[in-house]
Amino acid sequence: MERVALYICTLISCYIEMELVWGFMNARYNRTRKSKYLYLGIEAAMILLISGIHMLAIPVLNLFIWLVGVGLCAFFLFQEEGSRGFKRVLECEAIIVFIGITEALGTVYADWVLRLLPLDISQTLVSCFEIIFSKIIVVLCYILVGRLIKRKKVPFSKMQYAANIIILAYILLNIFLLSNNMDNRPGDYLLLVNLGCIVIGDFYLLYFSRVINEKDYLTFEIKALEEQAKIQYEYYLRQEQNYHKTVHILHDVNKHVKSIEQLYLSKDRKNAAEYAGQIGDMLEPLLPVKYTGNPILDILLTDKAMQMEEKSISFGIDIDHVGLDFMEAIDVTTIFGNLLDNAIEACEEVDRDRKIHIKIDSYHEMVVIRMENSCKSVKWKQEWPVSQKGENRGIGLLNVKRAIEKYDGDIKMKNEGELFIVDIFLNA
Repeated sequence: MERVALYICTLISCYIEMELVWGFMNARYNRTRKSKYLYLGIEAAMILLISGIHMLAIPVLNLFIWLVGVGLCAFFLFQEEGSRGFKRVLECEAIIVFIGITEALGTVYADWVLRLLPLDISQTLVSCFEIIFSKIIVVLCYILVGRLIKRKKVPFSKMQYAANIIILAYILLNIFLLSNNMDNRPGDYLLLVNLGCIVIGDFYLLYFSRVINEKDYLTFEIKALEEQAKIQYEYYLRQEQNYHKTVHILHDVNKHVKSIEQLYLSKDRKNAAEYAGQIGDMLEPLLPVKYTGNPILDILLTDKAMQMEEKSISFGIDIDHVGLDFMEAIDVTTIFGNLLDNAIEACEEVDRDRKIHIKIDSYHEMVVIRMENSCKSVKWKQEWPVSQKGENRGIGLLNVKRAIEKYDGDIKMKNEGELFIVDIFLNA
């Protein structure tokens, strides 16, 4: 019975460790084979093989099989663009070493707990207890450093932190209650096996908690992309409207020119000048002002300036011979479109002295952009303004931050009295 219980605990241990390693490879690399059953079969075979080797109680051989088995799997069953196979092997071997170190720490801590308790149990029961307890430490440490080894950093939500703490506390409580009442009865082995199954169940609860967190994060990212696409669509829709207005005017341009010619021929210079001025007034709103020399930004600023004029917002801009041609058109629209929309909305909440000012300057290899606008009180959370837009709040600024990061840049925001200030630094 002791041998069977020890093997089951060892099997549980190898299964948890293999799931951690296999999960790391699946998340970080691409599979070279299409058959999922091939990977499931290899994973199961490795669990059984390593469990059997572990029962021989030869630590060096056990570590050797782990390193060789995982190394071969990483080299032949996975691939990564722009990286050689040896890099994958080294990364996976590092995970094995990490798991080995944390497992050893868990074993030491388990022995310390057992020494504190007045127990008289067999060495096999001690080994089972060490195996189960050490796996908790391995899983916990793996979760804590998980964000450092993933390609895509998904922040932990409060729900996930709470789930991790609750599950860990539940496992430790079970271990304490079981260990405090252990002796050498055969049933105690079954209790430890049951505890091992609880650890596996909680391991998967943590996994699903992480999956749900990543799903929520990806859903938020999709909303951000949809919001960005919406801004682009509205921008191009406005330009299409301007285009149709221009076409409408140009359609009758010959008639207008002939009318002006007839007025001049009839010596009616006053009416001819007034007619020409009216045509100029019709065309003026359709012509972008050359604020910066960047055609996309000039069109955007011209459009926003018209909106500000309608809302009684004074607008000023200072440019110091800065070229923005290094920026992609979509990033120009994303950064300035979102920030100006936010600034206009903030100004609308102010009763008087509505103003928006933009200054674009250069400093060595950096382009420095400062935007100031009137505002009421601003709520902050972790140095980030809290939006009051409801469900999709903060998405615009998230898109701005992503666009800035493409140019190794940074964004800083602050509130000084009734003025909201945004400073942007871009690597040109």
